[in-house]
Amino acid sequence: MGVIPQLSAFEAALAASLPAGDLRSVLESGGLPHRRVEAWKWSDLRGALARAPSGAGALTVDVSRKADQIARLDHQPDLLMPRLAAGLSDGCPVYDLQDGETLSVGFEAGEGASHHIAAVNVPAGVNAILRERYHAAPGGFANIALRIVLGEGASLTRIVEQDASPDGVLVVTTGIDLAARANMHQTTLGFGAKLARLETHVSHAGEGAQLSLGGSYLVASGLHLDQTGIVQHTGPNGATHELFKGAAAKGGRGVFQGKIHVEQAAQKTDAQMNHRGLLLADGAEIHAKPELEIYADDVVCAHGNALGAVDDEALFYMRQRGLTEPRARALLTRSFLAEPLEAIEDETVRDALLARLDAALEAVS
Repeated sequence: MGVIPQLSAFEAALAASLPAGDLRSVLESGGLPHRRVEAWKWSDLRGALARAPSGAGALTVDVSRKADQIARLDHQPDLLMPRLAAGLSDGCPVYDLQDGETLSVGFEAGEGASHHIAAVNVPAGVNAILRERYHAAPGGFANIALRIVLGEGASLTRIVEQDASPDGVLVVTTGIDLAARANMHQTTLGFGAKLARLETHVSHAGEGAQLSLGGSYLVASGLHLDQTGIVQHTGPNGATHELFKGAAAKGGRGVFQGKIHVEQAAQKTDAQMNHRGLLLADGAEIHAKPELEIYADDVVCAHGNALGAVDDEALFYMRQRGLTEPRARALLTRSFLAEPLEAIEDETVRDALLARLDAALEAVS
């Protein structure tokens, strides 16, 4: 099947790098996600990569230990970007976490396009920590897919840092499976890129499983960060709590898309989702779309979203006490954004993330 004319040079080269088959046909027929795709309407990946280098790029993966095995995938992911990551990766490193272990992974994408897929297993009863950091260099595009599986009664704290990358493009898609009585706590801190998307899909078994999703983001001028999360409750007596807070400076764009789907079998689900956005100046953008889709009748579910500006009265009060306006704005914004990060139990990690947030706030003040 030939490449259709409307594909960009980047998309055409990407399709040509794939072997003949369904995945190549899908890419050739529809291309990369773009603004006419509902789930990507605020994050035009096709547009962001229209002038990207079409050659293969180098992705440096710095892991605190070797993988337990390099596996072949036993099934293809459903979504296009993870499918591309699987199709263009040389095997899938698998990490089986031990009780008390902290696994650290850093991803550094060089110029060109790079793809990677990995799996993390948290066996039944194991309590572990996963730390990730992502950066795309100028002209770099990284497409990374992760699969995380928590066994019965397992517990995982996941902390994700995304570095500012003004001329890089980053897509990270994570699929998470929660078994009964599993406990997952995920926190992200992101600063955006030419386009960055941190996408999380959770299959929630209920039966006492607990999920906490939270994050803070700050996007400066020319930066774009999309945080999209889909949680599927499939069984009863499960809980999901989400809190995301973000701020955008003039010329920056933040995107939050959250959906909690509660199947009919997921009775007695407790699901709460909240997003709060702060527009730091005229010309800042934050787009938010929180959703609940509920088919069970015995649940406690709610969602909320609010956008606003720095409180003028609070700013006046702080100015009266001798603070400059930029310093006062930075402190008020920091107080607003810190809440999701303060939920991190490890004091050293929490303070390090807050320090990164402080530095970024100083830069945009």
